[in-house]
Amino acid sequence: MRDYSFKPGLTASLIAIMVLPLFISLGVWQLHRADEKKSLIALHQQRMQDEPLTLGAEKPNLEDVRYRRVIVSGEYDVEHQFLLDNQVHQQSPGYHVLTPLRIAGTDSAVLVNRGWIPMGASRAELPDVDIRQASVQIAGTVDRFPGVGLRLEGAEIPAAGWPAVVQVVDPERIGERLGYTVLPYQVLADEAVDEAYIRAWKETRLDPGKNLGYALQWFLFALIGLVLYVRHGVKLQPRRQ
Repeated sequence: MRDYSFKPGLTASLIAIMVLPLFISLGVWQLHRADEKKSLIALHQQRMQDEPLTLGAEKPNLEDVRYRRVIVSGEYDVEHQFLLDNQVHQQSPGYHVLTPLRIAGTDSAVLVNRGWIPMGASRAELPDVDIRQASVQIAGTVDRFPGVGLRLEGAEIPAAGWPAVVQVVDPERIGERLGYTVLPYQVLADEAVDEAYIRAWKETRLDPGKNLGYALQWFLFALIGLVLYVRHGVKLQPRRQ
């Protein structure tokens, strides 16, 4: 009986060395993302049970108050509002309406997200977001501003005119435009808040199941790559006597 040895092909080996670790690392990264989202969900559930916090002269940082229910009193800056672009609700394009609320007894403001509103017939036709009652006390939940996958240069600069359309919310840029300090997070208006729009604040992006599914895909790609490498990249050769 002839004795054989395994001899891997050079090209196939190089590809396997580069691709397989990449697939595995992407799968592990997705598992880490799933764990992070599970932690955020637990934090959200915990903080939603806490007593509402009153925003005032103190300026807590985001991580201390994220997902915390808050009460804010003050004056809406009704003349200067922002429309956060590229926001989708039930597959329809639109904006999130961000209204500065100048906090009573302070020199700063917080952006209140009054909800989603559909886009007009064209981008030149901006929706009517007028407010009748400027002096308010509102309840809501603190969260970070929506992020984007690819941030284009200048996306954080608000467009001219009012309401000002903006692609990415940068509190410092917003504050420069307004002339006063803006806190580095938003308040998502509760359903009971008057003069607001569609508020579907469910944290769909905090679904760890999606990341687990992506992780499984990457691990399957790695397994398929390994099988293909063994079948086509490794050849049997007779062993020399």
